[in-house]
Amino acid sequence: MRLLILGLIAASLLLAGCSGSKTTGCKDNSGCKSWQYCNTTGGTCATLAGYCDSDLQCTDNMTRCDLERTHLCIYKEGQCRTNANCQGWQVCDSAQACRPAPGFCDSDSQCDPVFEFCNPSTHKCGPAPGYCVADTDCDSWKKCDIVSKRCYMLEGRCDLDGDCQTWQTCEIKTHVCKPKVGFCINDDNCPAWSKCDLVTQKCIARQGYCLADNECNEWEYCGTTTHQCTPSKDRCGSDSQCGKWQICDSNHYCSAKAGSCDDNADCVQGEVCNQATHACQ
Repeated sequence: MRLLILGLIAASLLLAGCSGSKTTGCKDNSGCKSWQYCNTTGGTCATLAGYCDSDLQCTDNMTRCDLERTHLCIYKEGQCRTNANCQGWQVCDSAQACRPAPGFCDSDSQCDPVFEFCNPSTHKCGPAPGYCVADTDCDSWKKCDIVSKRCYMLEGRCDLDGDCQTWQTCEIKTHVCKPKVGFCINDDNCPAWSKCDLVTQKCIARQGYCLADNECNEWEYCGTTTHQCTPSKDRCGSDSQCGKWQICDSNHYCSAKAGSCDDNADCVQGEVCNQATHACQ
């Protein structure tokens, strides 16, 4: 009796291992996977007819069980009996293997080794990255040299800073060479009071304007707001830049006119300079 019980247990385990993936506790098909049904007699999920849960359930040795997605027997990669068993760009050859159809490829060796590669998206031979047969094979900021079959950069465009002039930097978003801080390509890159020096590629002051004090006369400074040379305190370039009682002397100082004064030193002994009238009294 003991041996009989042990035999029944072993048989049960064997049957469970051969019947496919099962789970206990189902009452109807809703408790099972889409590729299973509920065996209500035993309350277990079993594999539906036409589906599989192991390669052993696929009778054709060219197929395997698609456990990842469908639980259907599918042809093993690269194997076939008809073209329908291959991908759209393949045909089934006499050796029952899927190979590229005419005009398609599955490796770079099937393409021109000089400038082509097998495009993994289209499975067709085409220009390798950086190579071309037409402008459309290049990025929009490049053109195709049909002799060398290489894409070259349009003027002023870039991929890296090294594609630009030393005074420029590459704006990666637009692939345009832009001037570094303090440099310019043209007058549009400069403030209104300045222009672009195309030799140094730097903004310089226009005629009548200044960028620094050393661009003015020694008796002037460069106004930070107006960028114009402005006389320093008590200095001048003409009489109009002095008080009405003054003249602009040869040293570019505003000095009191004859009969007028700036301070007591301009008056004779015993008189003082009236600061309201600038007259000696």
